[in-house]
Amino acid sequence: MTASAKTVKAVKAPAAPAPAAAAAPADTKESLLLRKAADGYAFPALEGVASQFTRSLRDLVRALGAPAIQIERAGAEQMSFAEWSAAAAPAIFWRYHAPPLKGPVLLAGSRALLLQLVDIFYGGQGKLAAEREELTDAEERFAARLGRDIGMQLAAAWRGKLAIEPELDCVTGDPAKLAAVRADDELFVQRFKLRGAPFEGRTIMCAYPVAALRGVAGDELLPEAQGAGAGAADPAWAGALDKALRDVRMPVRSVLARPEISLVKLLALEVGDIIPLTMPRHVPVTVAGRSFALGSIGEANGNAAIMIEHIEKGPDND
Repeated sequence: MTASAKTVKAVKAPAAPAPAAAAAPADTKESLLLRKAADGYAFPALEGVASQFTRSLRDLVRALGAPAIQIERAGAEQMSFAEWSAAAAPAIFWRYHAPPLKGPVLLAGSRALLLQLVDIFYGGQGKLAAEREELTDAEERFAARLGRDIGMQLAAAWRGKLAIEPELDCVTGDPAKLAAVRADDELFVQRFKLRGAPFEGRTIMCAYPVAALRGVAGDELLPEAQGAGAGAADPAWAGALDKALRDVRMPVRSVLARPEISLVKLLALEVGDIIPLTMPRHVPVTVAGRSFALGSIGEANGNAAIMIEHIEKGPDND
């Protein structure tokens, strides 16, 4: 009888490490956003976010008046907040509150880039005047508006990975005012370089505190990021959605001319005066605020019309 009891114990003993096996799924889920690398941490889910954000930034800059601009990703790296802010300066910094991330999202763009965008937005050619530290009231308002627009593009880039809605809560030229981030805090930094005149070589940097990314639990990730393999959507539902989307009406806009006159002439204008226009050969066509094509002005069936001559394509032919 005693020998039999001992035999039962010997058979059951190997089943003891059950808790370790139970922990494995949780580790796997977390690794979808966070993977331990040889020299620290890696965040594979951010690769897709960066690719989408590249396209979104390009479309945003083009919609502001630079239709030929391209944006490319540079390498990502980890650095301290002090190193990041020093590398960006002189810059405009944007800070976003973006739960469920356990910390802020930070962006930095050179002050020169902001001044060029303001100039283009108001009809200029993006020429940079003398460098200065202080922004005008109009430039500060533009910086805030641009920050809100970038926040929406950032949310779109995260869609399918994590349901975040970045809310702009600080715009400043002084990195010391970016509270909640200490000088030695580690950041995961992604760089986006602008290509094409007049922004050639300008850089926008997006930074995530490493602690904020590490704090995201696996069950907060959306199914696409988790790779759960839940299967395809219901065909009938997908077909109905596709049909509904095809019937959505999109606003199409084209700027035919951007005349410039002196302030003296502007103030002297009266009813009946004429402002001469110079019509370009090609005009940009935007759809819902995003650059879509280039076309030439003409006539069709007795109406003014634009003939599409070139459909815009991104660097990855999206």
